[in-house]
Amino acid sequence: MSDNKISILSDKFENEKTGEQVEGVTIMIDGKLKSMLDIIIEKEGSRYTDYTELVKDIMFAGINQYVEKHKR
Repeated sequence: MSDNKISILSDKFENEKTGEQVEGVTIMIDGKLKSMLDIIIEKEGSRYTDYTELVKDIMFAGINQYVEKHKR
């Protein structure tokens, strides 16, 4: 399944207020991922106008699902 790939880049940044080093993540929206997100955006109408809010919602939904599945 070579179509199911995702490109994610990681970099370190400094929080200007605290000086703390934080990790930044960049997700490349292309290929099959772009196609799937485009379908969701089309079906959701005006709820999503770009990938940022959609990816954020998908991440939180996935995290919540993971936490519920792995509760002890």
